[in-house]
Amino acid sequence: MATPSTPYRKPLVIDAQPTVEGEKTRQFRAELLCVVAAPTLWELGSTSRDNTVRPVLLAYAASEQESRAFSANLRAGRAAAEDANRSCRLKFEIPRSAGFRFDTHTRDGATLTVAYLPAVFALQPGTGGEDAIRFLFMPPTWWVDREAATLPEFGQDAREAALAAYFVAFLDQRSPLPIANDLRFHLELYRAARASDWCHPPQCSAQQVDHLYAEGCAALGFEPPLVVTATHPAFSAFLAEQTAQHLPREQETAHGKARVASARRLLPDAAGAPRERRVSG
Repeated sequence: MATPSTPYRKPLVIDAQPTVEGEKTRQFRAELLCVVAAPTLWELGSTSRDNTVRPVLLAYAASEQESRAFSANLRAGRAAAEDANRSCRLKFEIPRSAGFRFDTHTRDGATLTVAYLPAVFALQPGTGGEDAIRFLFMPPTWWVDREAATLPEFGQDAREAALAAYFVAFLDQRSPLPIANDLRFHLELYRAARASDWCHPPQCSAQQVDHLYAEGCAALGFEPPLVVTATHPAFSAFLAEQTAQHLPREQETAHGKARVASARRLLPDAAGAPRERRVSG
């Protein structure tokens, strides 16, 4: 698992409302390890004026007992705030009706919780009929490493080719246009897409995020994320141009079998990667 030189860690606190009149407000604490906000993909995800962020993924660690109380309050819609004595501190909120999944991994009395919006991470889009191509590109590092090991013919480009396969699998599920089932073509398509104006890397500030804000992804076991937002006409023109440049006319352009398997959970082996990381309570 890739680990950054300076891991993203911030203390979080939730103020729980008293259940009995006259009882003091209780606080529950956790350590924030990863946050991803993508307002382009989730209409409720825009940052509010009081610095409240509604992320699509929030990962945090605490002792086993503290974690249960922290998650219960987060599920109830209470905001978790950065434990910092400043007016501009960020708050993280998960609306009760949003349909988040909470995956927990406990080891040696410490619990890692990954709360995420499944629809944003699904290989297959929803059934509502999308008017554009939209998805979060954030492949698990373990998957990229595993696939790269099966592509020795790509040499030093093996990891990028694996990333390209993941990227094109998501495009293929969201466009009715045929994409040639050729991994070398996928690599060229991926490189060109990253240079386009419809692939958006993370922004530096959660207060002024338009497409994507992300911190701590590498420590949690993910590749650097991108948000992809392209209209169907724009993607059609892009695909036609790339096909003309990189494929001979006689090559068949048909949907092929994706290297990425559709999974019910955020990670195909949801318990595998986080358990490799010891979390202190």
